Amino acid sequence: VTLINKGDKVSVDPNNGCNVCHFCHSGNPHYCKTGGINNTIGIFRDGGWAQYVLVPDVQVHKLPNEITLEQAALTEPVSCISHGWDRLSPITVGQTILIIGAGIIGNLWVAVLHLQGHKRVTVSEPNPVRRQLVQKLDTGFDIISPEILNERHCKDPDYLFDLIIDCSGFAPAIEQGFSLLNLGGKLCIFGVAAPTAKICIPPYEIYKKEAIIIGVNINPFSFPKSLGLLESLGDRYLNFNKLGVKTFALKDYKEAIENLHKGTIAKAVFKL
Repeated sequence: VTLINKGDKVSVDPNNGCNVCHFCHSGNPHYCKTGGINNTIGIFRDGGWAQYVLVPDVQVHKLPNEITLEQAALTEPVSCISHGWDRLSPITVGQTILIIGAGIIGNLWVAVLHLQGHKRVTVSEPNPVRRQLVQKLDTGFDIISPEILNERHCKDPDYLFDLIIDCSGFAPAIEQGFSLLNLGGKLCIFGVAAPTAKICIPPYEIYKKEAIIIGVNINPFSFPKSLGLLESLGDRYLNFNKLGVKTFALKDYKEAIENLHKGTIAKAVFKL
C-alpha cells in the first residue's frame, strides 16, 4: 500500500473487475462476469456492516480535506450518477427532465441537476413523506405524485419530457415514464428492477419517437469524478436532513430497516 497512510480519511469503491477478462481489458470492468456487480464488497463479499474490512488498495480513495466522513458515505451513489451523466450526455440546460422516484438516488440526481443549472425538472414520487423530504433541498423543482403527472398529461398531451431518469426500478413507473417521453427523448433505466420484472413498450412508439433507452450499471472509473462532485455539492446539497439520510448505531439496524421499509427516510447510514 503506497497511496494512503494510517489516519487518512478514505472512501472505498465496493466494485472492481477481475482485470483479466475481455470486458476488463476493454475498459468495461462493470460488465465483468466475476467482478462488477457480481463481486461487490458488502454484498457478495464481507464488509458491508463490519467494523473492519480488508479491501484491495486500488479500491481505496483518499478524501479531499473539504469532504467530511458523513458526506463520503455518499461517494458510491454519486459515482453511479457520474457514470449515468456520462452515458446520458449531453444533458442540455433547458431540457425538460423527469425524475421518477425520490429515494436517495432520486434526491442526489435532483441535487446534481440543480448544481448544473437545470431548472425545468419534475420529480414524481408516490410517497408523500418522501415528497416532503426532497422539497427540503429547496431547488424549486416540481415535486408531484404519479397521479398528478398522469392528470397533467391527460389535460395536455404535449406535457412531455426530453429526458426521463427512472430511479425506482418499478416496472409500472417505467412504463408511465415512457408514455411521457418527448420525440427524440432519452429514457434512462437507473433504478435496479427485480430480475423478473417486465415492461411493455410498443415498438412503434420507440420508432416514432426515435426514443433512446439507456441502462446505467454501477460506476466504472467514476470514483475520482464523484469526489469532485461531492466537493462541489458541499453542505448546500449534502446535508443529511435535506437528503433524508439518517444515521444509526449498528445495534439499531432493525430500526433502520423499518424506517426504510416505511419510506420515512431515503437512506440509512451506520456509524461505528
